[in-house]
Amino acid sequence: EIALTPTEFRILWVLARQPGRPFTRNELLDSCRGEDANALARTIDVHIRSLRQKLRKRANNVETVRGIGYRFRGAATTGA
Repeated sequence: EIALTPTEFRILWVLARQPGRPFTRNELLDSCRGEDANALARTIDVHIRSLRQKLRKRANNVETVRGIGYRFRGAATTGA
């Protein structure tokens, strides 16, 4: 069991629902806080870093996609 904040959980939920699909920071921000949220897209980076620390051995399942954002590496993207 991993204790996640509501925002970390929403980010993980969005990513894991579509493994392999890259999401921009803005897409993740919109899905986690709503389009009217007054936050910086880089806030997502802070949440991702915290999420990875909490996932420990599974941290590499949340992959950075350079120039785009993040994606979840599920069975379809890892070859497992």
